Amino acid sequence: MPQASAGRHIRNEGYVSADDGVRLYYRGWRPAAADVSSVVLFIHGIGLHGDAPPYGARVVNPGLLGRGTAFYAADLRGHGQSGGRLEGISGDVLIGDLKCQVSHLQAVHGSVPLYLYGHNFGGLLSLGYAAAHGRDVRGVIVSEYSRLIKNSARQIVGQGATASVLDRIVGRLRPQSRSFRFLAPAEYRQLCSKYHIPVDGDILRSLEKSDCPGSRMEYGKEFFTACGAGDEFRIAGKVRSPVLMMFARNDPFFDIRGAYDVLTRISSLDKMLIQVDVAGHYGIIESSQDHVDRWITSRLPRNA
Repeated sequence: MPQASAGRHIRNEGYVSADDGVRLYYRGWRPAAADVSSVVLFIHGIGLHGDAPPYGARVVNPGLLGRGTAFYAADLRGHGQSGGRLEGISGDVLIGDLKCQVSHLQAVHGSVPLYLYGHNFGGLLSLGYAAAHGRDVRGVIVSEYSRLIKNSARQIVGQGATASVLDRIVGRLRPQSRSFRFLAPAEYRQLCSKYHIPVDGDILRSLEKSDCPGSRMEYGKEFFTACGAGDEFRIAGKVRSPVLMMFARNDPFFDIRGAYDVLTRISSLDKMLIQVDVAGHYGIIESSQDHVDRWITSRLPRNA
């Protein structure tokens, strides 16, 4: 139900129905003093949802909002307030769910330009949608997705034992079922203590930033595959929409070279990769506001 907020925007929320009847949640921020001239749909990263501490109103760009851009943040199936389960999920289902969200926004706002904006695996999923339904989107913003893990985050070496930090941060719960979940900050400290290594401040701060009720979600390998992991180059080759990729200069987990590898294979000639001067994996959401504003503004129709 729409709610006015300080005269700057109207907050609204609701559900759309997926093709199989699952209820998919969204929340939105529409300009209160201007007609909607463009729309941004934000897709959250793994382990979280659209209103988790790193996201929520932080994805709203005040400059664009004031000039007529409406912002929406969806909860993927099985996350936040959306229904459904992740077990056995496929890429067709996730892309179909996004199609339902996009179709709803098109019904509400007509043919105004629509941009997808995704963080980590939400960014890869946004590219997947643009590859499948390119005519629906005017452009795609991919924040903090890379095919490569940083060497500094790949291994812990201690007393003859070698372990993958990322495999433990996305902790393997039941190897036989290939199930994963994120560690809580306290679990990360315990891991470092066990292997007698210093706590990495950037990793810890990123985990703290993402630590919220419901963030201890479990994932099977099929979810990452459904998002497009391992198939990035094929997806990129089908994307003909403009693409902006953004990467924190001091991301503790991922290597920017893996983002560049994906960028170079995107078919669109209108593509760019920028580094943002911020530490951590989640701070980029707020620190990249100016870049997002300029990039979208320069691609809007002149009469928008």
